Amino acid sequence: MQHYRLKESRSPGLGIAALFLVTVFCMSCGPQVIQGRPPFISISGVYLNGDKLSVDFDIRNQNGVPMTVDSVEIGVTVSEVELARVNRQEDLTIGANSAEQVHVEELPAEGGLALLESLENGEKKSLPFDLKGRVRTVEDGYLSYEQTGYLFPVPGRPGNFRATVTQAKGLQRDEKL
Repeated sequence: MQHYRLKESRSPGLGIAALFLVTVFCMSCGPQVIQGRPPFISISGVYLNGDKLSVDFDIRNQNGVPMTVDSVEIGVTVSEVELARVNRQEDLTIGANSAEQVHVEELPAEGGLALLESLENGEKKSLPFDLKGRVRTVEDGYLSYEQTGYLFPVPGRPGNFRATVTQAKGLQRDEKL
């Protein structure tokens, strides 16, 4: 019986190329980290306490990396009446895929209190709102957002209102640095 021995010839370039292709394939199959996406800002609660109006806003980081917010501008308009406005410097570090809350307490604009009372008294079932503004992040500069939705009374909790968003638009990077 004869045994044949195959002569092996290896090229170092071929091995490196194969390793490179395997690495690229594995990286393309791995998880993709989202970056540069604007935060999603929503109203988490509206509260009337006497003549004061309190509004809580959630700022949700939709990115896979932390976001550092250093200023916030938010305006909420209900039936052409400015219900609440925030325009201030912040020092918020929002972890990846998490949220932080901004609290505002102020006297409601003229007409705002009457609108919320009509909602609380059942004269209206809901109030349409527009939320517009922008945040400035250390990582990406100004990021704008805009959304529309409705305010509803919270059953059994006088002076408490919740919001639902029906359309978010304009979530974009603002190039005005």
